[in-house]
Amino acid sequence: MKEIVIAQDNRLTTSRYELTLIEKRIFYYIIKEVRSKYNTGQRDLFDDLILNIRVSDLCKEVNQEDNKKETRKALEKFRSRNFTYANEEEDDWLTCGFINYAHIKKGIAEIQVSHKLMPFLVELSSQYTAYSLHVAMSLKSKWSQRMYELCQKWQGTDGFRISVDDLRKSFILEEKYNRYALLNERVLQVAKRELKELYDLGQCDVYFEFSEERKGRSVETLRFKLFRKNAMNVKSTNDLLLELIPLFQSIYETTTKPKNDAFVKDVILQLQKFPNLIEPLNKRIKEILAEGMKSDTPRYIRFILNEDIIGYKQKENKAKKATPKVEAEKTEAPDPMEEILKLNKTMTEK
Repeated sequence: MKEIVIAQDNRLTTSRYELTLIEKRIFYYIIKEVRSKYNTGQRDLFDDLILNIRVSDLCKEVNQEDNKKETRKALEKFRSRNFTYANEEEDDWLTCGFINYAHIKKGIAEIQVSHKLMPFLVELSSQYTAYSLHVAMSLKSKWSQRMYELCQKWQGTDGFRISVDDLRKSFILEEKYNRYALLNERVLQVAKRELKELYDLGQCDVYFEFSEERKGRSVETLRFKLFRKNAMNVKSTNDLLLELIPLFQSIYETTTKPKNDAFVKDVILQLQKFPNLIEPLNKRIKEILAEGMKSDTPRYIRFILNEDIIGYKQKENKAKKATPKVEAEKTEAPDPMEEILKLNKTMTEK
């Protein structure tokens, strides 16, 4: 999959807005939909965007399981949130809601996004690949989400500088964590810790370290250094996954067998959640197919997928049950991203 170059002057990443963790996941879901519908082109000619989303899918994406009541509550709060953009040099100021309305009927959520916000969303969506959107939606802290956005904004560089005041304004923290020590402890260190842990597990593509620049005894500016997995390695992982998808679809005839299609999507879901499993699985599947397709090959590969991929999830779930209640609330990964599957429509059926 071709990586998308990030526009470093992205306005939405550095604009003022405040969302809860769940509201931000709804926001990422909308970005995913925008990304699948718009690429490049004139960015001031947009209509209001209307999205029709299955509530069950939205529940899973925002980690509410099948709790429709909580999803409705999250949409209601999200509709009341404001986005404000200001460019004093160009005398340009805008305030609007993230969504105009949300209407749920017969299991379908109709969500309208204002045409005023669309240029910002299209610009922001260009920062994200399917992989990085998955990472962003799986983060447990809203501060990790915001810092991950900044890291994505500066992709292609080894770091960036930002004043403490500008960071506070962007995160709407002027009246909170007034002491730098609290900002460091409850925002920066939380985000740094989570991104590094996921990076070490192979589930995130970037983490950061930072140093402080002082004026007297006060910290005025933060200098962030970004650490990324080798770009070729990230691309290779995506490519390996894209090689596996049409193989599975062909072997299990997913276009005519719904149960097999559901099974393959579950496998893809796990591989997106645990990218470290992709390379060894790709190698093993190709070794099996190199020996020739036999009558029991589909059954043998299914056994491997159940044990090594689906089974990986089962082992994780068992571990969760043994942990305290707080740990039991860990979120599940979103369903496989549609844009990855769409890349394989030209697959040749056997």
